[in-house]
Amino acid sequence: MGQITEMILMMSISRRSVLLICLLVLSSHAFAQKNKKIIQTDIIEIITKKVPLPEGAPPQKGKKVAFTIIPATTQSGGKQILVSSINAAFIIGHEEKTNFSSVFFLPYTDFSENFGFGLKYNLFTPRNVWNIPGEFRVSTLTQYSFGLGGGTTQSDQFRLTFDNIRFNASANYNLYDHIFGGMGLAYDRNFSVGVSEIPSLPGEFEKYGIGTKTSYSATGITFNLLHDNRKNSINPSDGLFVLGMLRVNPSWLSNEDLWTSFFLDWRRYYRLDDPKRKIIAVSAYYWGSYGKVPYFNLPGTQLDINGRSGRGYPLARFRGRHMFYAEGEYRFDISRNGLFGGVGFLNIQIMSEPLTNKFEYINPAVGFGARVKFNKKSDTNLAIDFGFAPGAFNFYIGLGEWF
Repeated sequence: MGQITEMILMMSISRRSVLLICLLVLSSHAFAQKNKKIIQTDIIEIITKKVPLPEGAPPQKGKKVAFTIIPATTQSGGKQILVSSINAAFIIGHEEKTNFSSVFFLPYTDFSENFGFGLKYNLFTPRNVWNIPGEFRVSTLTQYSFGLGGGTTQSDQFRLTFDNIRFNASANYNLYDHIFGGMGLAYDRNFSVGVSEIPSLPGEFEKYGIGTKTSYSATGITFNLLHDNRKNSINPSDGLFVLGMLRVNPSWLSNEDLWTSFFLDWRRYYRLDDPKRKIIAVSAYYWGSYGKVPYFNLPGTQLDINGRSGRGYPLARFRGRHMFYAEGEYRFDISRNGLFGGVGFLNIQIMSEPLTNKFEYINPAVGFGARVKFNKKSDTNLAIDFGFAPGAFNFYIGLGEWF
């Protein structure tokens, strides 16, 4: 009887053990499924899988430079401009200790009045010892302007045509952790400047009178203080970017008079806790100018050093001596593999008024956009955005995020 009782007890323990082991296996499998890494993909990978390699071709190895090429658009002078946006992203040095560097080549034309070539770069040397941002541009442009202030209307519109050479270059040294300090050179030259479609003579352009001749140049020295802990500036997942830049343009550097400008740029990225990529990105900047500032160097819509403000409004829609800008964007993946995504955004811009120097008008815009992963190595997206503003609508096609 005791043996039977012992056998029943052992069988009961064995069943419980088997049941416990099964539960552990199932729970570990479920945990593994939950934490299984989602494999990302992009357009390049899809195309290369569809197109077989020639026989005898060597296997593709990890490339140090990721190239992305796509047609893009912008608007100037009321016309849509075709831009060939070519991006090269790479890391100079150890991947874990060095940020992504990027170079954008931007040849553009509307096959009529606007054509030129632009080059923008943001380089990080090994271990982020130096940050070297810059821009070079040669162009012939047609641009609408509306005078100064945030309360201008369509009836104030006039047309500017000009040739432009722009060169900006800085070298910032890593002072501590993600903090950089440095100097740079900024050069602008506008020539063959012409004005048409003026509502009345003299117009606002002639009344302003500084930098409004048929040709002028402005040369300045910049002093920079930067904090940037973003791993990838093309498409940041998290991090903080803060830039303070003081530009001094003394008369002994080919300027007609001494003038200065100050640019304070703040950007913050918050990644939400979700299996899919979801990010809240916030950006704000203040841009002020002081002294006898040339008309084309005044703060304005999409005239900042990044050329990324006021989605929804055309280039140079608002202009003034002082500008405050803020934008918020929600970025999200639609597909789990990151191939398709979307954004929604809201922005405001406020210009100082020419007579009072006060901020009186708020000009808002809203919009949405679609994202397609073009290159997962550099995390570069093909971006298609639609912006809506009072009395204006614009769409944008390009590479990378707006900020």
